Amino acid sequence: MGYVKSVEIHEEEDYMATAVMRFTERMEVLSNAPLNGGTVSTDCIFIMQVPHKWDCMDYMTVLKDKVAQYSLPEDSVGFMTAAEVKYVFTSVDDTVPEGEVSVMATAGVTNCVCAGDELDRWEERTKRSAEITRRLLGGTINIVAVAPVPLSEPGKVNLMIPLVEGKSLGMRDRGYEETGTTSDAMAVVCPIGEDRVEFTGTGTNVGMAVGRSVRKAVAECLRKRGESAEPRDALTLLGKAGVTCEMLWECASACGLGEAVKEEFFDILRSMAEDTDICTLVYGYMVSGRLADCGCIYGQMDGETPDVLVDGTLAMFLAGKISESRGGDATIDLVRMHPLNEYRISDYVENLTYGLVAGVVGYMTGFSDD
Repeated sequence: MGYVKSVEIHEEEDYMATAVMRFTERMEVLSNAPLNGGTVSTDCIFIMQVPHKWDCMDYMTVLKDKVAQYSLPEDSVGFMTAAEVKYVFTSVDDTVPEGEVSVMATAGVTNCVCAGDELDRWEERTKRSAEITRRLLGGTINIVAVAPVPLSEPGKVNLMIPLVEGKSLGMRDRGYEETGTTSDAMAVVCPIGEDRVEFTGTGTNVGMAVGRSVRKAVAECLRKRGESAEPRDALTLLGKAGVTCEMLWECASACGLGEAVKEEFFDILRSMAEDTDICTLVYGYMVSGRLADCGCIYGQMDGETPDVLVDGTLAMFLAGKISESRGGDATIDLVRMHPLNEYRISDYVENLTYGLVAGVVGYMTGFSDD
């Protein structure tokens, strides 16, 4: 493992564990670790596990006690996580012309977020976190990346770029839109030497190896824990795109449904929105639409959305999956009437909504006397 001499997983009481990584010589470390963070030199890094919902103001004393417990050097760099270290600790090595790159990680994504997003929706986040905690899944991603060559200070910072990007790609490989958690901690480690490398970004051998290894390690940590992104049904996806229940009923009313069947309409709609095939079509529609918004569909005219997303073609296919030809006819009617034309939603979201509602309306009118 190159400069990694050994990795020891110390099992402790109450299913806790601590991972101790020792190096073959003193190394330079740049990190945001809670113990001895910043730029230091050491031959030891550890990741200690803490209980779920752990709230300790004097965490520094706890970290120092861990150093004493295992007779580690006082200059050891220490990380903390609520993820189950014994089970999720993962190491990945990659060989480049400069030598061997080593990456070690623990990962749990209870408190995952998209970088830059406001921390809102507290009720929803709390409910999600409580469910994960019930299943004993902790949060925080810790990553240690060991370079095979001495790095300058800019070189160490530069290597953080493929490290962090690889982390987010590892999450994406497990289905997450989020880019990390609110408490991620990273370390770049390199040998001490005179001939220091200045550039270690995604266009260099070392940077590419770190990116690849981090991506594999993070995805593997999450796989070991059985963690993947929370599936969303079709109505939840539409809701995130700005479509409300009132808008859905407005479309159904435009198709001729009356108040007497409103409750039945939403019951059937919710059932259809949880169908695996319907969700698959909606996911595909939404992803294609987002790509079109970015101008990333091959051959797409500048500033124009591909016709198939907004001319009712895919909407009719979706409706037909629910109620065959009856749904297609209702889709044509909604596309012509444009009942949601005044709302500030994307054109493809509007068409998608028409297809889903039309499918349900076709289902109801085809099997009901109302």
